[in-house]
Amino acid sequence: MKLFENLKIKSFKIVILLIIFSAKVFANTETSAQAEKLYEQKKYAEAIVIYEGIIAEHQISDKLYYNLGNCYFKTNQIGKAIYNYELAHKLNPADADIKVNLKIASSKTIDKIENKENYFIGALKTGIVNMISSNGWAWLSIISLIVSFGMLFLFFIAKTGFLKRIGFFIGALSLIIFVISMVLGYSSINMKHQTSFAIILKREVKVQTEPNTTSESKFSLHEGTKTAVINQTAKWVNIRLENGNEGWIEASNVGLF
Repeated sequence: MKLFENLKIKSFKIVILLIIFSAKVFANTETSAQAEKLYEQKKYAEAIVIYEGIIAEHQISDKLYYNLGNCYFKTNQIGKAIYNYELAHKLNPADADIKVNLKIASSKTIDKIENKENYFIGALKTGIVNMISSNGWAWLSIISLIVSFGMLFLFFIAKTGFLKRIGFFIGALSLIIFVISMVLGYSSINMKHQTSFAIILKREVKVQTEPNTTSESKFSLHEGTKTAVINQTAKWVNIRLENGNEGWIEASNVGLF
């Protein structure tokens, strides 16, 4: 009897939690629709407040970041627009609209920094990794592994040399695809979850030699510039540019992703 009562109490709590969760999801959906309506009415500042509020409640998605980026772009806040496009791209690297808007926004940045390393190789690697999502790479690896086992089975049971050759070559190709998709999938997951980049959010910031305001200023960066993050403290971020230059920036001036 006591066990039955405990089950009833637990079931009741689960139902209550589901109701609360459903109500919250519904409320956020309604709020998002309101923000989209404000965007259509060109009330971008009001839409920004709503989108930021939803994200502050940890209800994040690539669509939310994308829409918020559009709002910031319309209000000429290029740094914040690029930052939100990058967050959207990190969640959904295969989305064409995100890629296009990120490219357009990035073209409006002031700082044009030459890459110290081979730019073509870096861009090619990033482009291949982001060709499909991490889930897509996972499915490709699973399918290719199944095909390779199937072809291996065909190779052993085939009665003719022709079928044996087909089993061998397709099986070997599938195995190669499996290994490549595993490597690219792992790289995609790392790029998605590892916080290693920053976007300058302010119009202009000073890059210091040390993490304090009294140290010497090395150079300036402008909003929208993307940098690699080497290290960080509670108030400062150690950044490195593509040309190899390094320095410290106040954490409040950048968006990390």
